[in-house]
Amino acid sequence: MFDEGVELQTRNLVVSAVFCAMLLLGAGCSATKQAMTTPSQPTMPAMTVQEAEAQFTTIARASCEAALEKGTLEKSVEPEGFTLVMVPNADAYKDFSAAYFQPDDTYELIWETDAFSACGASMTYDLAAEAGQDSDLDVTFNAKLQRFETFQDLGEFGVSRLGYEVFEGKISSVQDLESEGSAKRTVSYGNLTEAEINILTTAVDRFLAD
Repeated sequence: MFDEGVELQTRNLVVSAVFCAMLLLGAGCSATKQAMTTPSQPTMPAMTVQEAEAQFTTIARASCEAALEKGTLEKSVEPEGFTLVMVPNADAYKDFSAAYFQPDDTYELIWETDAFSACGASMTYDLAAEAGQDSDLDVTFNAKLQRFETFQDLGEFGVSRLGYEVFEGKISSVQDLESEGSAKRTVSYGNLTEAEINILTTAVDRFLAD
């Protein structure tokens, strides 16, 4: 049985997953696609479902750990798409640490860490472990496309199907596989530029000014 706190966490997680999917869909609205260069790494062999789940669990947790410690930037390859930024808690601006930007002039705060692709899967695993249950996140590995693919039933909110590419043991891009034409979003860790941090400071200042 879930206690009240876990029930609340579960609802927050589902809402965050839906929010993330909306951002992914919004990032793919343009018909023009841009080429994206992905750093090369050794080809990963085919995996069983059990192997894929074990590897992806490790990757998901390493990704979230890096995002929380160093900060993370999640950016659509489409110029009209969203850019999400999170700084470490130690670098929070006026007690806020995450926000997103959409051209031309939309700046909004992000309230849940699991809205970031670097942390969504990891927090799903952690919530399941806290509840003493198996995760409801199904994972397979697409050897041809060299990506992990996840499926999650979100109940009344529909389903989530995401494709994750990996570089050096961490999530490097994500794509919504449920929505046709959804653009990839790249995921990076640390080394945020002044312009990227400005997304957070602008969102916070506008929120506090309202």
